[in-house]
Amino acid sequence: MGTKKVFRIKKNSDFSRIFNHHQSFANRYFVVYIDSQPEQIKEMLKHWRIGLSVSKKIGKAHDRVSIKRQIRESFNCISGRIRQDYDYVVIARPSIKGHKQEFFIEQIVHILKQAGTIDE
Repeated sequence: MGTKKVFRIKKNSDFSRIFNHHQSFANRYFVVYIDSQPEQIKEMLKHWRIGLSVSKKIGKAHDRVSIKRQIRESFNCISGRIRQDYDYVVIARPSIKGHKQEFFIEQIVHILKQAGTIDE
């Protein structure tokens, strides 16, 4: 099952808010910016939201789209464990290219544990 569009961050104003009032956590493969959701969104959705950024350094368009899909699927796999009242912006680093889905999940869980926004 894919991430519903309502759970994706698309607006530039949302990205700017998260980057300006963020906490960031990183490893070799991802940088994750985390910020609590605005009250009106928190009450309306009651679900985490995700924004993605994949650089052209990673490769051609089909490579970038594939990585975005794998990141979204990783969040879906661990959805029940993620704190619901946060917005997440995930930036993929070029070293993630070529890895399997299980590795994506493992690295996302690692970063979210650092952030303290995932249940054990």
